[in-house]
Amino acid sequence: MDNKKDRSGNGTPARFAGDLQALGLLNKIPAALVLDNIPVKLPTVQAPSLEGLTAELSPRPITQDDLLDRLAELVRQHAQRRARADGDLVGLGDEVVLDTIGKVGGRFLPFSIRENWTALVNPDPLLPGFFEALAGCTVGLSVAVSLTLPRNYPVEALRGATARFLVDVKEAYELELPDPQSPEFLASVGRGATLAELLRQLNADLAQERTDEAARAAREQVLDVLIQRVEVEVPRAVVDEEIRRRWAEAERPILERKDFEADELQQALGAWQADPITRADATRRLKIALVLAAIAKRDQLQPQRDALDTIVGMLTGPAKLPREQLKEVFQRDPAAQERLANVMMQLAAIDHVMSKVKFTSP
Repeated sequence: MDNKKDRSGNGTPARFAGDLQALGLLNKIPAALVLDNIPVKLPTVQAPSLEGLTAELSPRPITQDDLLDRLAELVRQHAQRRARADGDLVGLGDEVVLDTIGKVGGRFLPFSIRENWTALVNPDPLLPGFFEALAGCTVGLSVAVSLTLPRNYPVEALRGATARFLVDVKEAYELELPDPQSPEFLASVGRGATLAELLRQLNADLAQERTDEAARAAREQVLDVLIQRVEVEVPRAVVDEEIRRRWAEAERPILERKDFEADELQQALGAWQADPITRADATRRLKIALVLAAIAKRDQLQPQRDALDTIVGMLTGPAKLPREQLKEVFQRDPAAQERLANVMMQLAAIDHVMSKVKFTSP
């Protein structure tokens, strides 16, 4: 009998890996706010009125810099990559694969624990000096990087603090960028015979993305109005549990694979739970979930087939879970079925709410 285990996780038997992947992906869907099996009683919420809902649809304008950035991204995607061997030195402009762990004052920096992070060795305003310090480092080794978090760092309490990162430089690739006007590059992209034609296509892509972005922003405006129309107090323990679940998907597996002790895992979780932005986001998402559930119950909503197709598409897209494997997971696992039902109801409620909205333009 083969007793080998799939070590891509934390000793989980390989036959269950698909279940965990499906549940993990399901939790990452924006509407998939976890309300099942929380070990604290949830508050009762009165469904708010849907009268008089308005939202502004205002796509951001496309600038020349936006277009040039998109072209540069496309050029990098089609670059020739020469792998640097272990022992070689990382160069500026290289593409690198990193594992990182950051600390401030000896405590874990929230969201700094990353594995197999692909990045470019170019300056980053949010991490000043981080990538510059990697230039000249040795591929295959670890390096310590210290930097001062900038004044615009998202967490106000950490602005100006000294952060120390342990970085494993796992891989590095020297990029040979193609000439964006060359026939070879244009042919490989397949979106126009000239650079001008390609730029028009990229502009159209950006325009559609900005339209979709504006629609999402309008939806968030409406959801904020709904939670303002009711009094919702989410217990602290529920917020803690929601954050714990998110942390358990993002950072815990990495720390376990690196053999960190239980008290260190608890410290990393505590950093997430103490982060004011993370708490505010989790609280908001839980309020939205409670309000949408109340609306679905009051208005007797039923999930539509379109909602299921949307979820399946998200879970079975490129590099995700095969459709047949996803079907087997849901057939075998009642918890996965319950979570799927919750997500479908959330999507149905959002569609119902947005059908009542009057949209305006600036």
